[in-house]
Amino acid sequence: TEVHGKLKSTATQPTPGGWNQPNMDATNSFGFTGLPGGLRNELGIFGNVFEYGYWWSTSASSSNQSWYRYMGAGLGCHCIPRFNNFKTLGLSVRCLRD
Repeated sequence: TEVHGKLKSTATQPTPGGWNQPNMDATNSFGFTGLPGGLRNELGIFGNVFEYGYWWSTSASSSNQSWYRYMGAGLGCHCIPRFNNFKTLGLSVRCLRD
């Protein structure tokens, strides 16, 4: 199983919050339950909901950009790619309790 599949929820559409088909390699064996929340762009428009999940990192790449990672419904990948973008984008965050 691919690494990102171990982090993705196994739910698919039409289940509320589920991924589009095919939800490749999804097992959620790490218990992260990553959902396809998509993103909100600088104009406030939402996109890629049900197809991609994007999560901000806590690490900034510059004063106005941060790192993020994403997973996709149809992606088969051994890794979870890391990219940077402007902090004005609306991406998901993962909250943890100490």
